[in-house]
Amino acid sequence: MSNTVSVIVPIYKVEPYLEKCVNSILTQTYTQLDIILVDDGSPDRCPEICDALAAKDSRIRVIHKENGGLSSARNAGLDIAVGDYIMFTDSDDHIDADMVETMVQAVEENQADIVTVNVRSESTSGVCKERVMPMQDEVRTFERLDYTKLMKLYGKQVSIFAWNNLYRRDTIQQYSLRFQPTQKVLSEDQLFNLCYYASVRKAVYISKPFYTYQVRDNTLSRSKSPSDILDRRVTLVQELKAYLSAHNFPKQREFFYHNLMWSYLINGCRAIGTPNGVINGLNQIRQENNRSAFQKMLWDMLLGKAGRRYRKKCNMSVKSLLYFKFMLCLLLCGQYTRPANTYLCTMVPLSRPLPKIFA
Repeated sequence: MSNTVSVIVPIYKVEPYLEKCVNSILTQTYTQLDIILVDDGSPDRCPEICDALAAKDSRIRVIHKENGGLSSARNAGLDIAVGDYIMFTDSDDHIDADMVETMVQAVEENQADIVTVNVRSESTSGVCKERVMPMQDEVRTFERLDYTKLMKLYGKQVSIFAWNNLYRRDTIQQYSLRFQPTQKVLSEDQLFNLCYYASVRKAVYISKPFYTYQVRDNTLSRSKSPSDILDRRVTLVQELKAYLSAHNFPKQREFFYHNLMWSYLINGCRAIGTPNGVINGLNQIRQENNRSAFQKMLWDMLLGKAGRRYRKKCNMSVKSLLYFKFMLCLLLCGQYTRPANTYLCTMVPLSRPLPKIFA
């Protein structure tokens, strides 16, 4: 194993954690590393710490840039990466000493396109929880891209994060793959992985947790959901479809595209959790650039294959089916009032009794 791994570390306001993170990379048993520390305009001592670390180890390169967000920092690292493989490590996390070696060995022995390892979470009190993802050791071959099957693995085997994967840099470069701004999509990691998997033919999954994720209350992933969360989720699906089309990947069936959009919409409603927030989000989608896709999705859920698959999956009763179709009609007419927002906010399983407001 002589291939170089570029490890990209985006850095912003993580002074208490930064040295531990970088030292966990420097002490890897696999030494062929290209370590890129991206100071994303951090206002604390992080820029100084980065420079001091680089002065001690020639494998470290530092980028100082104006603050542009997580995606911007990762993209700046990708622009100068020289490794055969790419890894991302968040600057408040740390990795086990044999993580890189294990992943490189797995990707090369199996001639794989991606390797995913399990993670453990750690709170500020030091409490660890292993096996965050319900992963199994597996080598999986994708004969051709089938997103319906892929989504069944998503969050179980296929990671929703960028930082516990080993990617091939030539694949990322071939398709000009970059992270979209967080302000545009939610979440940028998921979109990056879904796009990357369009070219994956073999993946390796390792159930052992090598990556320790630091849980902090003030991190972006744990912050209060923004008001435009629904629009950003719909945009994610739109960007995925555009990526597949731009690079001539086999077109996905329309019913899957609408199923995926519906799933992301529902999850967004759940995250917002308030009727006014959901109504505002739906109005934003209706009025802005995603209106056409949103309307097509609603029609397909009402009359098309996507809706039939969804109703079968939910095992709807007759009452639930009527309620579901009535809700879709209200959404199509732009009447975002009860019972539509009641269903969207509370996530009433369609196989259970209807809410009193409709019964």
